[in-house]
Amino acid sequence: MKRSERARRVGRSALVAAAVCGVGANFADFNVGAVCANDGEAAVAVKSATSARMAVSVNDGDLAAFPLATPGEKAGERRTFTVDGVEFAFRWAPPGRFLQGSPESEEGRDWYEYRREVELTRGFWILETETTQAMWNVVFDENPSKFRGPKRPVDSVGLAEIAEFCAALSERVGANGAVKPVKSGKSTKNEEAEEATGVLFALPTEAQWEYAARAGTTGPYPAATLEEIAWFGDENDGGTRDVATKKPNAWGLYDVCGNLWEWCADRYGDYPTDENGRGLSAIDPTGATPEECPGNVRVDRGGCWDSEARECRTAYRGYYDADRKGPYVGFRFVCVPKTEKRGDK
Repeated sequence: MKRSERARRVGRSALVAAAVCGVGANFADFNVGAVCANDGEAAVAVKSATSARMAVSVNDGDLAAFPLATPGEKAGERRTFTVDGVEFAFRWAPPGRFLQGSPESEEGRDWYEYRREVELTRGFWILETETTQAMWNVVFDENPSKFRGPKRPVDSVGLAEIAEFCAALSERVGANGAVKPVKSGKSTKNEEAEEATGVLFALPTEAQWEYAARAGTTGPYPAATLEEIAWFGDENDGGTRDVATKKPNAWGLYDVCGNLWEWCADRYGDYPTDENGRGLSAIDPTGATPEECPGNVRVDRGGCWDSEARECRTAYRGYYDADRKGPYVGFRFVCVPKTEKRGDK
């Protein structure tokens, strides 16, 4: 990891000290609504003139006609919709179980990657690529990215902006798959957009991210070699590359390793363990609580363009202050179909 990358990330010892000493209150704690897990009562996403411009009045429509409103039939199934000529492609991650974390024998493993069985009771659609700058500009006129290009992933974005992006896009897309026209008006809450259209975009939980990134694999990477799926180890400050220029994983997801770290909804915290230090199984986990992780330290995953290979492992757990932004972090988002009911535990 380059010095610049080391400097931008939160040291694990500092994170532990914040949790123990309560200094996490020094971190800005954004109210970002449904995008972030474990924040108590849902709050309205941060608004700006841009999101107000994007606001629309949502009409009733045929929910089942929207590509993401119903579950897929098999893992990796692809569905798309288009806004202003920009295609948004998603892959289906069905309900299921997987082993989160890494075995003790995995090279480069960190001790806190406790392996545990996780069950996800609801399937979800996950963006096929990292969110591109072209996608970002469907909602925002401004492009914060250091490394510019419409097919490159948007970088230098924080949770507040991502919350606004997801809320505005949820409003913009009608339940019948038709894109609503842009007109002036006050934006609704993300939750209201879901109620009206059945479409709610949000960051994945850490468990959702790893489940989709693994796509049924259990090794350090979701491919035979890291080089075939990831842009990483760039020591020349070359930055990001266009998305989908390396091979995808088994479910059709590109750049789950390398290119940019990807924000997750969870606050950072150790996985629960038993008295012997073994990871405890979990159902639909959503990360640490605000009491367990004071402040606003969030999980990010997958490594980036200048990361070492070990940081691009599927089990590697990164963490980042939600109020910090840099050319190392981006995101992809998910949509849980409204008809995808939670299963019995």
